[in-house]
Amino acid sequence: MSVTTPPEPRPVFLAPHYDDVALSCGGTVASFAEGGARPLIVTCFGGAPTGPLSDFARFQHERWGVGPDDAVRIRRAEEACAAAALGAEALWLDFRDAIYRGTRYTSDDDLFGPLHPDDRPLVDDLTAAVAALAAPGATVYVPLGVGNHVDHQIATLAGQRLAGMGRRVLAYEDFPYAGDPAGAPALQARAAEVAAGPAETRFLTPVQLEARVRAILCYRTQLPVIFRHQGDPAESTRRYVRAVGSGRPAERFWPLRTNS
Repeated sequence: MSVTTPPEPRPVFLAPHYDDVALSCGGTVASFAEGGARPLIVTCFGGAPTGPLSDFARFQHERWGVGPDDAVRIRRAEEACAAAALGAEALWLDFRDAIYRGTRYTSDDDLFGPLHPDDRPLVDDLTAAVAALAAPGATVYVPLGVGNHVDHQIATLAGQRLAGMGRRVLAYEDFPYAGDPAGAPALQARAAEVAAGPAETRFLTPVQLEARVRAILCYRTQLPVIFRHQGDPAESTRRYVRAVGSGRPAERFWPLRTNS
């Protein structure tokens, strides 16, 4: 009698914003899709703004070249494009981006600084939402938090909570923050802070690497801002991915220390 091994639950990738998973670990998403795993990309802070925008939010929209009424719609279309390039399903939650949370974050210093006390409940809310979405036994991928963006911090904290609940959680290296000239020390410092052990390196095929590049190029409104210090997005991505694998394209994932 033959025994059929049931398929593993599909992996769930948390993106703080509409681009983070494709930017950071799109090759691994594509590898799961090739194997028929139907990976799910969940944008955590994908809700539309409510009420008047802060000056800082308006400034961000100007940088992206989009109007306040179109920003979320355009970013969701970009995310759908990227998910299709990777062979994944895209889903977004209604939690609002930090720039839309009133006056909690009104500058880059705020955005990449300590978490505002009023945002602490978001960690619990996001943890509960993801626990409901991810099937038992599914691996959940979250950002490591390199770069210290507050929304990435919240997603990492939620990942640590999920790990404390017995879920399997791995953290991806936030790109392009990790690829910044100062990224290596920041990456190691962040790993020392939240990782429970050494990283796992996953090598990519050329096809998987190029799927990641195609997905990144879907984010047309974001690329001029995201890569303003790194240069060409495609070449910056290929260069970093090859550096991770010491010449072979690869992505790294870190087990998370629990915070519960």
